[in-house]
Amino acid sequence: MSSMWKSLSIMMIASSLALAGSDSDVIQYVEKRLSKNPKVKINHVEIVDKLPIPGIKGWSAYMVDVDLNLTRGQETRQINFEDILFVSKHLITAELVDRRTGRDLRSMIQPNMPDDIYDASHLLYGNPNAEHKLVLFSDPLCPFCRMYVPELLEAVKKNPDQMVLYYYHLPLVTIHPASQTLVRIMEVAQKEGKNEIIDKMYTIKIDPRLKDEKKILQIVSEKIGYTLSPEQIHQPWIDEKLKKDHAMSRRLLVTGTPTIFVDGKKDITRDKYKQFMKKK
Repeated sequence: MSSMWKSLSIMMIASSLALAGSDSDVIQYVEKRLSKNPKVKINHVEIVDKLPIPGIKGWSAYMVDVDLNLTRGQETRQINFEDILFVSKHLITAELVDRRTGRDLRSMIQPNMPDDIYDASHLLYGNPNAEHKLVLFSDPLCPFCRMYVPELLEAVKKNPDQMVLYYYHLPLVTIHPASQTLVRIMEVAQKEGKNEIIDKMYTIKIDPRLKDEKKILQIVSEKIGYTLSPEQIHQPWIDEKLKKDHAMSRRLLVTGTPTIFVDGKKDITRDKYKQFMKKK
């Protein structure tokens, strides 16, 4: 979903305080706010998680999944997104700020890791029984990822009993459209056991704005010697896998790359894995 459409969706929920009393009140609040827009058709609203807010008593963060159809002009799109609402015994609000620090409390929310996050199909490097579990969301053409990820991959490969890495795709296609083809190539490579191709995607020289799929496949073939056809990268299982990766990023409120979780917690420093490397 584009940032514009997501922003429109969130704006429809955001409002001032409202009365609350139960989970049903939260759902009714969201539905009432959305239904005020005649261009919206609500498909479903569901509470997917309730989380404490560290250091804040009397309030909880509700993660709400919203599915709707939004019509603008002649175009109608189905939009599915997660948002956070703050709920106390009597109140609901879309924004909550600590007046002492000015900090938006959304930044303090840590969703619970889903049970299926450590899926074998996402295991890239390391021993699944390793002491520390890492989950990475990345885009091979993100400049920050290209600086960060190769070093991370090398560290996990050299310390397989200390760390295991589960890799999730989050291609930022609005600014790196070529990524949507590269991640499909990476999926095929991983399934074929050619993980070294994934490593090479972080060093390949390619214009991130390139949209011509056949041209991208040709560049990959010429520069790293891995040749695939358009049909090979558009198999149904790849579509489903990428769809699940996107859903997982929404579930964990991941909006940028690289994002890494270490042992179930988001690592904002991105360097915690270095603690688990063998001493030389």
